[in-house]
Amino acid sequence: MDNKKLLGINLLAMLAVVIAVPFIALAWLDGYTEHGKVISVPDVCGMPLGDAAEVLRAKKLDFEIVDYKYVKGVDADKVLEQRPLANANVKNGRKIELTMSSSHVPMQVIPDVIDNCSLREAEARLRAAGFKLGTSIQVEGEKDWVYSLMMGKDTLRNGGSIPAGSTVVLVIGSGEDKEADEPIIDESWFE
Repeated sequence: MDNKKLLGINLLAMLAVVIAVPFIALAWLDGYTEHGKVISVPDVCGMPLGDAAEVLRAKKLDFEIVDYKYVKGVDADKVLEQRPLANANVKNGRKIELTMSSSHVPMQVIPDVIDNCSLREAEARLRAAGFKLGTSIQVEGEKDWVYSLMMGKDTLRNGGSIPAGSTVVLVIGSGEDKEADEPIIDESWFE
């Protein structure tokens, strides 16, 4: 065989490989990724965890609990949210992220308002922290100064924790002092 024929055969073989390899790779990739095969995500919101797990496993989907939230009036261990959302198309084995309900009321730290600020500032700071305000109680003392904070019959302290969204009552000064007599001035200093 002469060199020209051998060179021609080699070039044809290389051209065949260059054309065949991408087609073979794409065919393998379609099979490996299950191209075109999707599963519609079921709606599991509101279901107890056990029921949601059964529904997802039946569809060959995995799940992961990513968060817990407290929602008043919702039983513990119910699915509150899911990602991807219901009816989204996903691949076999996809992890569905679940947010579950919790029975634990979250606690909130009491801001530093007791014996440290005025009524107006205390109200703003308490509302910003998520507390509700009851009707204030007035005691003798500097007008609108916060002397204490109460929840029901309990006296609270700065930095303590109470359930988020609780109603608190501010104990404030009325502006009246029981010892509001005239100051005694020693006139001898002025002589």
